[in-house]
Amino acid sequence: MIAPMRPLLVIAMLVGLMSCGSAPPPMAEKPKLPDLPKPIAEDVRFPSLNRKSITVVDTQLLGVPYLGGGNLAEYDTGKLKYKLLLIRCRTATQAGLYIFDIKNQMREPKFVASYGGYYEPASQLFVFAKGSYIGGISGLSEEDSIQTGKEFAARIPY
Repeated sequence: MIAPMRPLLVIAMLVGLMSCGSAPPPMAEKPKLPDLPKPIAEDVRFPSLNRKSITVVDTQLLGVPYLGGGNLAEYDTGKLKYKLLLIRCRTATQAGLYIFDIKNQMREPKFVASYGGYYEPASQLFVFAKGSYIGGISGLSEEDSIQTGKEFAARIPY
């Protein structure tokens, strides 16, 4: 009586094994922004020399989908045009986690140890976390971003 059941058992095992393929690869999801506080004007955080304007942007600073809202200041030295950005997070922990989310969305990010931030050569975007803020510089080379960022980073509280 056991012998007639053997072919059915073998077929059931084969069907079971065939259905155990690898899971389909997950679809690339759009990056989700953390729950950031509403942006407010923080003009005092930006150096005034060569500053042309400061605006409060509700979402997507620089039009980049993985950057939240914040403050955007435009500068023109005559030779260089660049932008400084500031995103306020709820806590320093949230800013620390968010900087890694930003890094993961960058193409070929380069770690800048002196700031604990990341520079993306293709878009000339440099970002770093300080306290409960994300600071950034857009439109400059890595070396110029590091030099320009010194005064900016000094104005950002812990």
